[in-house]
Amino acid sequence: MSIEVTDELVEKIAVLSRLDLSREEIDGFKEHFEKVLKYVGELQELDTEGVDPSLFTSEASNVLRPDEGAPSLPNEVALRPSPDSEPPYFLVPRIIEDAESSES
Repeated sequence: MSIEVTDELVEKIAVLSRLDLSREEIDGFKEHFEKVLKYVGELQELDTEGVDPSLFTSEASNVLRPDEGAPSLPNEVALRPSPDSEPPYFLVPRIIEDAESSES
């Protein structure tokens, strides 16, 4: 299976990734994708006859501590370093306009 890496393919991947690429970046990604696909092709050609598939290469697993409830930080302590607060809330600058103000 061979995939041709075209400018259109790189641009589609960029759109799906929410990236705005320059012409130079498109060329760079195109070259990089071609190298990756070439390497994957080389891996697919390797003789794996007699090699058992390995799903897990390590016997390690996460060791989690028990989930125990604890008292939360009091509001006055949490708000103390804040430059502006209105307990129990932090006050932050508005960064999104109201729907009503953006319609006018």
